[in-house]
Amino acid sequence: MYKRKLSFNERFFLVTDRITSPFCNQMIYEGSGEFDLPRWEKALEEASAANPGTRVVLKGLLSCARWVDSGKTPRLRVVDGSSWSGMGDEGAPFLQEHLDPFKGPSCEVVLIKGRTLRVAFRTHHAVMDGRGTIFWAEEIFRCLRGETPAGSDSTLADYELAWMYQKKGRTPPPHEFIAPTGKAAGNASGVTWQRRRLQGKFRNFLGQVSVLVGREARASGNGKVRLTIPVDLRQRSEGLLSTGNLTNTIYILVTPESTADSVAQDVALQLENFGDCMIYHREKIMSHVPLWFMTRELKKIIREKHAAGMYHNSGIISNLGRFDLEKFSGGGFSASSWFAVPPCQEIVPFFMVLAGSGGWVDLMIGMPRVLASGGRLGAFMEHVIAGLEAE
Repeated sequence: MYKRKLSFNERFFLVTDRITSPFCNQMIYEGSGEFDLPRWEKALEEASAANPGTRVVLKGLLSCARWVDSGKTPRLRVVDGSSWSGMGDEGAPFLQEHLDPFKGPSCEVVLIKGRTLRVAFRTHHAVMDGRGTIFWAEEIFRCLRGETPAGSDSTLADYELAWMYQKKGRTPPPHEFIAPTGKAAGNASGVTWQRRRLQGKFRNFLGQVSVLVGREARASGNGKVRLTIPVDLRQRSEGLLSTGNLTNTIYILVTPESTADSVAQDVALQLENFGDCMIYHREKIMSHVPLWFMTRELKKIIREKHAAGMYHNSGIISNLGRFDLEKFSGGGFSASSWFAVPPCQEIVPFFMVLAGSGGWVDLMIGMPRVLASGGRLGAFMEHVIAGLEAE
């Protein structure tokens, strides 16, 4: 039976879900055609059986906690999306459905009917990361086309994979980094997100966006700007297939002197030195801390950070890259575009996702409502896009 250890990052995601639910990966594929429900049901069952990490639930407590294959196929839903534009969270209540990591389902597929057909692959973030979710989507579409799924049964946790390449640990810096939209305002809870589409291809997209974010942050107040960049650790191990959480992070300090090229050089140097495989020292002991205690402390930290206007990081930028959309077509559905809903947390000032296909790039930003209020999220997006288009 498939089972794997619960990592620190996954424990933190469980806690985040208790504060900002649902905390999940949501990959959305837009297109045309039709939904042949029996074919989708069969493909979902076949692909998930070949990738049992999609069927897991959490068993055990503290250091004994394990993800265990429930044997149950993830949920398939059909919903009405005719009032949803796909450009933000308004009109999409089906994306707010809770995924239960303890009882299941912890993953699901949602077929969204409307003028534009959409398919949402939703996975609890404690169960898998964005790349794992994309791989699961690829597997289901393989089955829809009558192909054999590649399958995955890796039980590696992120820290186990990281330790194969890097023994150094890291310690968090002081919470001294500012948000790009200024200080929190009001008492609204939760997060919100928006999406914009840009035509064309951009050189060093991550570097350009990082510099523009730094410029926006310094225009909103005085302070340092540090960005978190998620890195897929699968690339470290050739041929590794996994639906688990195998993402770690590197960090970029963006100064007034930073350029797109200097950011790119910084990222390249960190990866060359296995900076993406550095694990925080605290992770070794956190498996002995109860979730209720972690939840209480995180709520307290969130209040403190919003009140002070200083954070552990200024935000997260996840560059998912470009994908061939033929991989996400089958069963009567033909994909023409795709995007991801940012898995934002209230303790993080923003979560930006970059995704591309064909001649388009989609930019999505999620943000705590207390930082997005007063039109600040929309203005932030427009300023970043204007800077990109001016290059």
